[in-house]
This record gives sequence, structure tokens and C-alpha cells, in this order.
Amino acid sequence: MTLRDQWLEEIAGSPFDEPLQVASEERRYSVSGSVYARIPHSLETLTQELRSASAWCDIMFLHLNVEACLHDERKDSDVSGLQIHVGRQDYQPLSEAERLDLNLRVVSMYDQYLAIVVEGDEGPYSTRAFRLQLQAMPYSEHESLVHLRYSLVFGWPARVAMSAYFAFGGRDRVGFTIEGYGADGEPRYVGGTRGMIERNVMRFYLALAVHLDTRAVPEAERLDERLRRWFAATERYPRQLHELDEQRYLEQKRREYERQEALRNE
Repeated sequence: MTLRDQWLEEIAGSPFDEPLQVASEERRYSVSGSVYARIPHSLETLTQELRSASAWCDIMFLHLNVEACLHDERKDSDVSGLQIHVGRQDYQPLSEAERLDLNLRVVSMYDQYLAIVVEGDEGPYSTRAFRLQLQAMPYSEHESLVHLRYSLVFGWPARVAMSAYFAFGGRDRVGFTIEGYGADGEPRYVGGTRGMIERNVMRFYLALAVHLDTRAVPEAERLDERLRRWFAATERYPRQLHELDEQRYLEQKRREYERQEALRNE
């Protein structure tokens, strides 16, 4: 079976009202989550737009836990740098957020295939080996198939912290994979670290989709349009992704964006 056929098979089993599938895998010391989707953008568009660190900063900034993202295009190198600050869901000083130093690499760029990876030695919350990988290929002249994969490695400190979180505050948090059904017929969704990685890879995927959909929006309106669309997209999956009300999210992100731009202009 070709890679294209594998992706199409994943998407064919979608439980959603769109050509989209979410999957995850947990091993002893690592966890990964994937989104397979068909999107209304050509591979040429993806290649032109997503090979820049600036675009990935804009994408990752939409995530409610990303406080800021700075980038260094490094035009004389095949690798560009990103510096993201990850924190709570509330506005906070960057000194209290975690800084992740990541590298963007275009792994493959052909007429029929694109592979890009954003990766770093450290991940959020004491995890290691942050890796966000995009693969894409044409579906039709104006559509593409994409596979977005997010993975982390858990050391002992991260495992202890996650165990405590899932035992208390995160006990009822779930992902998208259905593990079975209750006596009432309601689905039982995966929880724990698989649920966590599925929620976050979906957030990154929705940010990617919103970024591509808003390229033609005038620059002065683009940030607010992206914020509103990303929030609306996450609210389609409230069981998994609802965290804040819209007004709070918008106000927080506007403040964070002003701070981020001030840092970029220093």
C-alpha cells in the first residue's frame, strides 16, 4: 500500500463531518498524535507558504498555551530558528513561561511531495524531543492530502508530573479516539497522555488550516480573523478543546501579540 493509499484509508474512516482523522500512539517513553486530512489548498500553495519560519510562528501562536514566537529565517542555511514561549492559559510574564528553541527544516520539497519538520531537544513541561512534522502530497489540482504528526519524549520528571495531572485536574480530559461505548451508547474517548497529544495535534492542525485559509485577508485584519476562526474551529469539538470563552481568548492573544511584536522590534 502506498503512502497516499494509507492516508486515504485513514481519512475514509473519519468520524467527523469533514475529511479528517485523528490517531495517536503511546510507547514506554514517548507519545505521538497525528492528523490526516484533505485540505482545499494545492501542494504548490503549501510549499510556498510553509517553508518559512515566519509562517510557522504565526501558526503556533494561535495555540492558547503559546505566549510568543520569535523567528530567525537564516537565509544562508537550510535550517531556520524558532523561539516559542509556552505557558498557562492566562497572560503571564515571559519570565514565567518555558522557552523552547526549535529548528525548522524543509526535509523534502518536490512536485508531488513536501516534508517539513519543526523540532528541538526540549519540549514543554519537562518533556524532550519536541517534533512537529508536516507531510503533504497532491490530491487534486487544488487540494492536498496532509499528515501532521506531533511527538514528545517523556523523561522521569515529566512522567511524574503528568501522572499527578491526570490523577486530579486532568482526569476528565479526553482526546478524539473512541475506545468503546458506555451502556448509554455514549462514546468513551481516550484519555491520559494519548488524549493530551491528540488535543494538541488537533489544535496545531486547526491553526495550520486557519493560516492557509486566511492568506488573502488584508494584513491589518489578519490577526483578528485568524484568532476568531481558530477559536470557532476549536469550539466544534468542545468535549476535547474548550478551555476559555472567546472574549478572554481574544483579549489575551491581543496582549500577547503586542508584546511579541515589541520583542521582534528590539
